[in-house]
Amino acid sequence: MTGCHCLRLEFNTIDLDRDYELCVQARRDAYFCSFHTHDGFADFIDGYRERIRERLGQAQWHYLHVWAGEQLVGQLEFRSFSDEPETGYVQLIYLFPEYRGSGLAAQLQAYIRQQLLGEGCKWVILSVSRTNVRALNHYRRFGWVFLRPNPKHQETDFYRLTLAE
Repeated sequence: MTGCHCLRLEFNTIDLDRDYELCVQARRDAYFCSFHTHDGFADFIDGYRERIRERLGQAQWHYLHVWAGEQLVGQLEFRSFSDEPETGYVQLIYLFPEYRGSGLAAQLQAYIRQQLLGEGCKWVILSVSRTNVRALNHYRRFGWVFLRPNPKHQETDFYRLTLAE
């Protein structure tokens, strides 16, 4: 998949009726990458379709499938608010396995930054598992810095990215 970063990506709101199973597939793989087990995933995914459906109509929420032509390459879930002022929150930055390491992640990061800056955010935070080494390396390379441990999940930490230079 090298040289893939030249692909023109399209960021489209998730079509829940058509693509819900792909959403679950992305979430299941992301969960496994984070925790190296599927234990707990059933509880985690419970009510997922309803949450997406409810949030799709709200401007601050973004549920997107990332396409390169006819090919689904990834999924983004983020919002332009959090517990901290002027700070967005990323729930999911996901590339299907065959597109990892291809340079596409930079385009996903740029898209999130552009959207959140446009909605008045100065920072964005996310929670990442300490055992998801690939994700941690990726985030650090893109300028995310450790913020604090996540009190709600003992295996994860919050990282923050400054959006405005």
